Amino acid sequence: MSDEVRILFFDVDGTIIYHEPGGDVGETVATGRPSEGVARAFRELRDRGHMPFICTGRPLSLIAESLLALEPMGIISSAGACVSVGEKILFDRVIDAAVIDRLLEIAERSGHGVLLEGTDGDVVYTPANAVYANGGGIPVVRTREELRVQTTMRFSKFVLEAADRDAVISCDPAFFDAQFDGFDLGLGISEYTMKGVDKGFGVKHALECLERGVAGTIAFGDSENDLPMAGVVETFVAMGNAMPAVKARAAYVTSSVQDDGVVSALEHFGLI
Repeated sequence: MSDEVRILFFDVDGTIIYHEPGGDVGETVATGRPSEGVARAFRELRDRGHMPFICTGRPLSLIAESLLALEPMGIISSAGACVSVGEKILFDRVIDAAVIDRLLEIAERSGHGVLLEGTDGDVVYTPANAVYANGGGIPVVRTREELRVQTTMRFSKFVLEAADRDAVISCDPAFFDAQFDGFDLGLGISEYTMKGVDKGFGVKHALECLERGVAGTIAFGDSENDLPMAGVVETFVAMGNAMPAVKARAAYVTSSVQDDGVVSALEHFGLI
């Protein structure tokens, strides 16, 4: 690669944060940290004038201090619904209130919980005696009235546990197909974003704000929700632990996250 300035977009979970197989997803989201190798790589990228972004399904409210300490140029959060550069939020898309209300009706009918995520905060909605196992300490509410009192009702996406997914979606498949795009995160959970609002959407808007095109852009990922980035960057890199479909779309497959695959790829491309 040439010495031109690169804009890089890094997924978090499974790319710069390692999840122990079978471990508690909520716990890892709360306490997982990038390796020292990744931290050094971010510093060196910045020192060389490159612009690293975090691009994650996590909402801005769940961007841990350990990730902020990487000092990214910006953060694409909520799987593309929110884009921020520095401390400035450039845009923050939220699900229409009527759509949220229908989702809650379906959760109640199915008897399964959903994790609602947004820039203002996250909440698990678990009607009746339903349980959502991977909440990771996130507040739980049982009624719509509780939800309205305790939150701003501004949500950008929701998450279903794999064990609950079919029961919830089968209640009204046409509704979900019309309103959301679903992605298997490979962690026993699936993520649902607003139709057309995904990581590729967020990357495109970040590049527009920077007045940059596709040239010199690189994205790293491992799961289905990273695939939309592949079509909007120049070079897409899959982690060694990535899903087969993600590897199939990649220009380069690096080592696994537990082996600092991000660092290996950056060295391969001569960026650090």
